Amino acid sequence: MSRNDSVKMLGLLLLGGLLMAAIYFDVFTPKFWKVTWPKLQAWIQEHHTWILVAGLSGLTLLVSLVIGIAWIRRAKWQAIQARVATGPTFLLLPRSDWRPISPDKVNLWARLADALPHDQHISFEIAGSDTEACFAIHGSEEGVRAALTQIKAEWPGVQRRPVQPDLAAVPEGWAIFWVELRPGSWREPIISMADDPLRPVLVEVNGVVGRGRGLVQVIARNDFGTRARLGQAAFTARAVKVENAGVRAIRTKQARSLEERAERAFLQVTVRCVGIADTPVRAEGIARGLARAVSSTYGHKNPVKPVRSGVDPKPVLERRMSRRSQAWADDELSTLAHLVGSDMLNVAPRLKTASAKSLPPDPEMRILPTDITARFAESG
Repeated sequence: MSRNDSVKMLGLLLLGGLLMAAIYFDVFTPKFWKVTWPKLQAWIQEHHTWILVAGLSGLTLLVSLVIGIAWIRRAKWQAIQARVATGPTFLLLPRSDWRPISPDKVNLWARLADALPHDQHISFEIAGSDTEACFAIHGSEEGVRAALTQIKAEWPGVQRRPVQPDLAAVPEGWAIFWVELRPGSWREPIISMADDPLRPVLVEVNGVVGRGRGLVQVIARNDFGTRARLGQAAFTARAVKVENAGVRAIRTKQARSLEERAERAFLQVTVRCVGIADTPVRAEGIARGLARAVSSTYGHKNPVKPVRSGVDPKPVLERRMSRRSQAWADDELSTLAHLVGSDMLNVAPRLKTASAKSLPPDPEMRILPTDITARFAESG
């Protein structure tokens, strides 16, 4: 049983106990209040000072408790954000001879929904220009370690390299502009209109020429409440009594869709499109072009649209999750955040890939401790 379920159960038990006590003392009868109310008024008039002091003390205690809980939660979030902000960034190098990767067969995010450290987020990133393009992963040390384990399990043969300088760093004298996107509703599925929504993103990144580069950050952490909300919405849709057969069929179809969606794993996601260039106008143009490339690949039923923009580099550099993040199912997130196969090299020919297979040395080539001292033969 989860913590929320335990709190709900305790509240129901307390409410049930109060109700039973009220029934036992006949609180709901006029006779009870006819006898009790005059006595209660007299007692309040006699002890009004102590009642006022106790009420103010209780109110002060309640306000202090609320402020304390909010402070603890904020301090915990700041600690997590600090670990993510100072964490490493690794390039992800796919094999150039991989077969085309189908997003609907990618199971990475279903595993990451359970594998990521509690309440921590990672950033899956696509960055580059016409001179080079790359995939990367950023997070805290423990978050990146967990993500790399699942990435290597999903795509055996992928290689990693440390990144210097950071892909989100803004060179001196350059400008930055970013746009955040999110789907309209957590209830509706996020449907891709393209076979691979990552293709137009790579085309847009590869089209950045001159002194500038584009960056797409897909920042995700585990989600604990969306499946329960979907289940409740499906129950409500089925529970409402409707006489009209057509409306009843529509509600049944909606409930079935919600139930099917609730079977997926969910993550809270922030999609941020970033432009970094030598002028503010070019930076904004790069960011908005990337945002259009992402938005255009998802259907109108639950469109992915811009909701926020800015020029502050800190959210980008520190990989902050937006307060306007939205729930994505694991298969929906896989459409945008995945590695690619050899077919994408026609779209982004400057994409960084693994140069060769990384294999352990043959046993004959290994150096043992006994081989440290070289032996020389003396000639007579």
